[in-house]
Order: sequence, then C-alpha cells, then structure tokens
Amino acid sequence: MAGPDFLIVRGEDFVVLAVEWAGCEVRTDAHAAAPRLVATGTDPTVTLTFPPQAVLEQTTPADFHTAAPVHSHAWLAEPSRLVFRVGTGTVIELTAQGILGALARPGQAHIDGQASGIELPWGLTVLPLARTSGAPVVSDHRARPVPGAGSGAVGLWTARLRAGDAGAGDALLAIRPTSSRDTENLPGGGPFQEPPLKDKRAVIVSWSAQHWPPDATRLELTALGGTLSAGAQWPSSSWTQETTAGRDQRADVTVSGKLWPFGFACVYQDFARREFLPLGDPAPVGCVAALRRRRTLVISRPLLTGTRAPTFPFDEVELLGREFSLTGTPEPADFLEFLPGGPSSPVRFPVRCRAGATTVQFPIPLVFVADTRPGPSQGVLDSWRPFAKAPVPGVALDLLGAGGRPGDVQEVRSLTFTAVPHGTGYRPDLAEFDVVLSALRTLLPGSGHEQPQAMTYAAALRGHSAAAAVSVPRVPLVFVAPGGLLVDFTRNADRSGGLVAPKFKADGISRELGPVVTDTLPGASDLAAALERAFKGATLFGFPLAALIDTSGGSQPSPPKIVQRRTGLETSTEMEWPALPLKAYNAFQPAAAARLDLSVGSRPPARERPEAAAPPAQTCVLRNVALALPPPPATRLLTLSFGKVTFDQRPGRPTHLALDAPEIAFSGPLKLLQELQRKLEALLGGGLTCRVSPTGVTVGYEITLPRAVAGMFVMQNVAARLAVTVPYAEKPVTVALGFASREHPFALSVTGFSGGGYASVEIAGAGEPRVEISMEFGAMVAVDFVVARAEVHALGGVRFVRRADGALELEAFIRIGGSVRLLGLVTVSVELRVALLFRDDGRPKLTGRASLVLELDLTLYSQTVTVDSGTFELVGGTDPAQTTLAPEAAEARSAAAFEAWEQYRKAFAS
Repeated sequence: MAGPDFLIVRGEDFVVLAVEWAGCEVRTDAHAAAPRLVATGTDPTVTLTFPPQAVLEQTTPADFHTAAPVHSHAWLAEPSRLVFRVGTGTVIELTAQGILGALARPGQAHIDGQASGIELPWGLTVLPLARTSGAPVVSDHRARPVPGAGSGAVGLWTARLRAGDAGAGDALLAIRPTSSRDTENLPGGGPFQEPPLKDKRAVIVSWSAQHWPPDATRLELTALGGTLSAGAQWPSSSWTQETTAGRDQRADVTVSGKLWPFGFACVYQDFARREFLPLGDPAPVGCVAALRRRRTLVISRPLLTGTRAPTFPFDEVELLGREFSLTGTPEPADFLEFLPGGPSSPVRFPVRCRAGATTVQFPIPLVFVADTRPGPSQGVLDSWRPFAKAPVPGVALDLLGAGGRPGDVQEVRSLTFTAVPHGTGYRPDLAEFDVVLSALRTLLPGSGHEQPQAMTYAAALRGHSAAAAVSVPRVPLVFVAPGGLLVDFTRNADRSGGLVAPKFKADGISRELGPVVTDTLPGASDLAAALERAFKGATLFGFPLAALIDTSGGSQPSPPKIVQRRTGLETSTEMEWPALPLKAYNAFQPAAAARLDLSVGSRPPARERPEAAAPPAQTCVLRNVALALPPPPATRLLTLSFGKVTFDQRPGRPTHLALDAPEIAFSGPLKLLQELQRKLEALLGGGLTCRVSPTGVTVGYEITLPRAVAGMFVMQNVAARLAVTVPYAEKPVTVALGFASREHPFALSVTGFSGGGYASVEIAGAGEPRVEISMEFGAMVAVDFVVARAEVHALGGVRFVRRADGALELEAFIRIGGSVRLLGLVTVSVELRVALLFRDDGRPKLTGRASLVLELDLTLYSQTVTVDSGTFELVGGTDPAQTTLAPEAAEARSAAAFEAWEQYRKAFAS
C-alpha cells in the first residue's frame, strides 16, 4: 500500500522534493537516529515529485526595442515525478541524505520510466527510457550538499538521468512523449508573439508513436527547472529541443512537404532560439535574453522536369528562390497544410514555366502540404482558389505540344492552375486559361476580340497520366462560357471578303481551322441541320449562308479557317474558305459548279526577301452565280448571271469588285426583249465602273445612248444600267438592273405625241425583289411666231412599285399645262397636276392630290405661286374624320393659298 507523502526541503543546495513509497514499511529503532524505511513488498517503489521543470514564455518580435517595463504571458509546467524501483529488503534512512543516497546507489535502485512522468519541455509529458533494450535508467545525484573548492559555495542539487550503459558525453536516453497540452489563444495587440511549439505538441506525440521516440543526450531535474537536450529526425519531420533550467533555449520543428499544386519539395522550418536583444530608448541600456521565432520555407527541389501532360503544356517548372521567410505572417491553423501568408495576404512565389523554347514567369500563392498528407483539405483549397489564376503577359504558347498546328498555339493571358491525382501523389494541371484569339483581333478590330476568353481542355484529354500517349481530338480546346464565342462579320463584311459575312458561335478551337462550331466539322451526323443552327444570321451575297452550302456531295464542306501562323519572328493571319460548294436557294440559282473561294489575311515574307513581308490582302471569289426573278416557284422572267464575282482589297489600293462574263436572259412573257438582251450584252463588253464609298463598293455597267432625231421622231435619255453593291455594314449584297431611272426617265416624241418612263428591279439577298415601273404618255403642241412662242401639253401616266416587304403602290396621274414667251422677255406658265395613289401595305387605301403652279418670269423679276390641295383619302385607310385637318391648320392653309392667289391677281390680272 502507498505510504504517506513527505516533503524534503534542504536549503543549502535547494532540494525541494515530495516523497512517497509503496511496498515499504517504516520501522523505528531506539538506537537509530531516524526511522528507517524497509522494502518489504514484492515490487517496492519510492517516488520523488519535483516542482515544475519548465516555464513557457512568449516569443519576442525582431523589432523589439524598448527600455520601458513590458509584460509577456508565461505558463508553469505541472510537477514531474520519478518512480524508483528498489530491491526487496532495502533499508532507507528517512532523512534527506538517506533517501537521496539510497536512490543514487548503483544496483540498489533504478528509475521505472514507464511509470514516471516529466513535463519537459512545457506541455509535453515524456517518459525517460534507455535507448539500449534492457539497460536501466538511473539518476546521478548527490546525497548531501557539496561545497565548492575554495569558495565554499554549494552547488544546486541536480538529478542527472542517464542509461546504465551511458558514458560522460551522452545520457543514451530516449524520451517518449505520452501526452500534450497547449496554451489558449492569446489576446491580440501585445508586443509579443506565440510561444514555441504552439499547436505542434500533439503532432510530436503522434510522430513519436508512429516512428520512434526522440533521443535525449542530457536530462537533468532541479527544483528551479529541468535541462533537456533532445531531438528526433523522422522520415518527413524533425524536432530539436534545448532547455536549460526550465527555460527554452531552442525549439525547432521541421516538416518535409511539397508546394501544391506544382509539387516543389520543401521543408517548413519553425525555429525558436534564445538570443540577446539590445534594449534602448534610444540609447542602449542593456539587453534581454529573449526567444526569437523564425518560420521559413526552404525549397529542396526547385526544378521539376518532365511535367508535360495532355492538359499541362509545360516541360519543366522552376521555383525562383530557395528560402522564403514566413516570419510575421499569420499563424496557420494546421502547420501540416496551409496557405503561406493566409488568405488575406498570401505569399506569392515566383514561378517560371518552360514549354519548348517559350518561357513564362509569374508570381502565384502556393499551398504547403506535408508529405504525410495526400493533398490539401477542402477548406485550404477554398482559401487558395481565388489566387489560382496567374496573369501572364501575352505570350504565344503551344498548349498541346503535339506538332504545333495553328490552333494549338494561342496568345495566353492567364493560367488557372490545379492538381490532379498521379500515382500515389499528384501532378500540376491547368484548370482554365485565358487566351486572346489574335486572328480574330486582327480581322475584327474593335469587336471585343482583344479581350481574353476563358478556355479549358476538352474532356477527351482529361484523366491521362503525364507519360500516356493520347490521341488529340480535332477540337482540343473548348470555351468555358456556355454560349461560346460569337464570331460576327455581318457588321464588317469588308473584312471577310465583302461577298460573304460569316457569323457563328464557336464552342472550341480546332487544331487546323481555329474557332469552330464542333457540330459543323465534316463527319457530323446531320451536317445540314448543324450548319443551319451554327450559321444563323450569316450571309453570302446577301442570302442566308447555311441555306446555300451544299452538303450533298461526297466531300463534306468544312467551316472557315481562321488562324494565325508563326514563321520565325513573323506572324500571318489567315481566314480561308476554299472551294465551298453552293446550292440553289430562293433567287440564288447558281450553275452546277458554283462555289466560293475566300482568302483573307497576311502572308509571311518570302525566304529570298525576308525583309519584305507581303501586305494583308482580301480576296473573295464567287463562281457561277445566277439570280432568277422572280424566285422559284414562280415563272422565271429574268436571269442575271456572272461567270465570276471577285472582291479584292489590298493596303494602299482602292477596293476592287470585278464582274466577269455578266449575262442577262429574259424568259416567259419578257422573251420579246430578247433582241434588247443581245444589244445590251454587246454593249456590256466595256464601260465597267467601280465606285468605293465609306459604306461599300458598287460596280456595274451604265450605257447611255445619244439623243436620236429623225424628222418628227425624237428619242432621248435612253440608258441601261447594271450594278452590284457590296456594303460594309450589316446589309445584304444588292443587285440592281434598270432601264432609265426616276431621276432621268427616257423620252419619246412623235409629232405632237410624246411619252417616256423607266423600269428598275433590285434584288437584296433572300428578300423579295423591289420592282418599280413608270410609263407616261400624252400630247404636246408647240408654235413659234418669232415674236412669241407658245406650248401646251396634256400627259398622263402610271407608276407601279412593288417594295421588298411586299407593299404595293400604283399611281395614276395627269399633267395639263402650257407656257407663253413674248419677245424673249416675258414668260408665263401654268401647270396642273392631279394624281391618284393606291397603296397596299397591309391597310389598302386610295389617296389623291392636286397642285397648281403659276409662274411669271420678267427680265428683272420672277414669281412662282403654288396652290396645293394636300393629300386626301378617298377610299380605305383610316376614318376620314381622323385625317381631317384641325380647324386652325385648315384655316391657315386656306389663308396662305388665298394670299398667294391675291398676289398673282393684283400683279397680272389687270
């Protein structure tokens, strides 16, 4: 049974110990000076309890400089105990000298390390064990005070623990941590920092249990505190502890790990060292032995090679630096995985990546992960992800490294990194990357293509190891945005060859073609439907592009190629769509071999003249074009065809639009104009005009015949014209065929009868053609008496207009008037025009209008008076009551007309 506790206090050498025993009896003897303790049990023990052997204190920052009193937090350890096993029959005198002497006597007592417990350093309870199996652990201590030679001073009583086989320089002990405790969070704002081994004691216990206990070369216990020199080097971590008289002199912890996501091997060091810091305010007044704590990341493998994978385009990755100080940064919650610097101000590590001959460099936060962890936890990942994107200067990067095809190389503006499982660990990977499509930026400046677009790798490339041979898909790079990237030339047709204006939403980048809609590549299950969806809004010669592409042939058409190539230091932008087969649609009725050839962009310089790069050029050729009017299924009346339409634009030259082999064929009721057709075709051999304006290019023919007079037969203003207009804006190509014009109608007179008119047909894309025809007829009589000339006429006519939106206009009019000229000095003319206009734009109506114009021209004075009825509705339209002028407006108009009539009457009627 356990005996009572006794306290040993000896002031000479400062012994303060509590003593208790088990398996022993206290016996007294009248002849003995003190009672005796006799070990009578089968397993007798004597236990010494020591005062706290360690004190924990806060660390001092590097910029500490004050001479004023300051206070830091400190914590005392719990008492420690040593359990001595003594042999049965051992007699111990119950005095300080007797107990201490018996426990230090060789062969009589040894320490039971498994039953003992020493809290040294603070927060770690350790067991003193012998490194050699079977060796005892003993305590070397003095039984009585030992004065110093000469001075008479008595040294501090010390229990020096060692293994039974130890020599003078090494105690040959192992200390096994069994339990730990930690400090509570300190209040913020003070001048001191966290104490040593903060949040690491429990991990040290775990490391010791998993591997082996630390070695201790020195372990001493006193009433003023213990002294310990211990350390352990485990497979991926280490701990070194130096404590003197209860105060830490050194507390080092290292952890081997990697910097995620790249995998740079490194060592996280958390060192606390006792240093003398000068004090001054500002003059030096002394120094203080303070604990300084330094946290550092030391990179042991800064260069990683062989990192290329199907979704990671770099051959090697290098961390530019060997040591990175973390002192002063926030403490991690878990030092085995953390974001250095914390989420608020993370440490940015300089990283350089090389892909072939291309190098990119950028700073990026990285996550430290100990080798004992498979990877960062979700919480740490969530704190790192906002920093996963690393901006890089625009650099042409081969994102696939599989032959360097045009679509593989992109201008990268940022890289978003991650890591994926690889073997027993992980490897770096690219989650996303922002690219600028330089070909589109060149072809469509100011259309937003100078902004980076988020992209990623196709799913077919994911999930493969770095060394795996992967078949690269036709579209290996895909846009992250669900809607893809809009490529729209409809507002800038002059940059896509004028005749064609592609418009589509690319969902990826083809290796050979650049931005494409994947479903439109040859081999798609329903290519026609895919083209209809992809090219909605795109036009060719003003018609829907998808409706014109012929997919019925044996060789399916490909989408347009929009890429940028690099030859040495030169770059060339290409937009090509060669030999695109076309089919009939609406008024577009081409020949069997109709096709489109598009080539836009720049070319690299020739080898023999590397200093002279070819300028950018645009050439679009539309072959075997035919436009039929009216469109099928109506009976064809007119066919306008061209052997070739060529749009050509080069820097320093005006835009050129050429029409080759134009033909006009009349059929059906218009076959009577066949002779006119032949005459017109003969005249079209020359006289081609090309006019460039800020809005487009117009090319065509206009033939004007001279005024023909044969007796009483006079014909004038006879002109035929054909024009093709290619607009730059979002409008269709327009083809116009006309005979005379509204501004310049033809005129025909025979004796006193005359007539004239014009006809015009305009086709704009797939819309309905616009047709306008006007004919005028009547009689005209003129007399000349030398001193006086007179003329009277009566003409009537009709004008028919069919607009592209289907609206109809039919106008009938009469013009009656005449004029008299006396002596060449006085001219009086009268003109009356009455017109009826029928318009059907969804609300049929018939309107009328009459106007009278009186004109007097004297030699030095002229005056014109116009009396206009305004437009009035006769049939249809809105309710007449709603179109009646307000009384004030009607009165004002009547007053103005009456005033004009009065002026005329007063001036000339008399």
